[in-house]
Amino acid sequence: MCGRFAQCFDVQATANWLEAQPPIGTPPARYNIAPGSRMLACRSRADIQRELASFHWGLVPSWAKDRKLGYKTFNARAETVAEKPSFRAAFKHRRCLIPADAFYEWQTTPNGKQPFAFRRWDEQPMTFAGLWEQWTEPSSGERLESATIIVTNANPLVAAVHDRMPVMIDPKDWDQWLHPGEADENRLKRLFQPCPGDAMIGYPVTWSVGQPRFDAPECLVPTGPLIDAAADQFALTP
Repeated sequence: MCGRFAQCFDVQATANWLEAQPPIGTPPARYNIAPGSRMLACRSRADIQRELASFHWGLVPSWAKDRKLGYKTFNARAETVAEKPSFRAAFKHRRCLIPADAFYEWQTTPNGKQPFAFRRWDEQPMTFAGLWEQWTEPSSGERLESATIIVTNANPLVAAVHDRMPVMIDPKDWDQWLHPGEADENRLKRLFQPCPGDAMIGYPVTWSVGQPRFDAPECLVPTGPLIDAAADQFALTP
């Protein structure tokens, strides 16, 4: 799963990188985004124009009775995303990219769950595969745009801590993923391979990341050594 991540990049620079219109206003840097919060995602409209916009994290399908369903749909499994009722319409028609500086996973230890941050070794943003939806509140008519992150099996680096990780879309595949037309399911599923472990680094971070209200640069400061790679295997450094 992916239950926390960071978006502390320069918003205008990231919009330029994605070749997208920037969001309205200047969203603050976020170091510890939790489900139910706002996040930025990039989508293509029918005219193929990309835009970077704000979404509620936790996908609420158009047929949902209320928005509470979003608390269960902040992740979509790559293996079943095309079939699950909550995701299949969005997978066909409403795909997005979620830029991120890092994501967090927790390892169970005798002293509790230790959080780890994972990011690209070159410190460039990652682009997670996502889906978005629009839902209308039945009583008020208020519209909510929401999104989910697709997750797959972990690569060897992340697997040292957790068995799942976000699907990452390579820039060469952005156009294919974002195209607003109906999905070629088989072609898109080929994009769901885990990002290579040697493109990433991982390290332990402060236990305060477990508190959703703790949202500060300290979330990404290492509190121990990097996860080390040796002989094609990744293991935690003593």
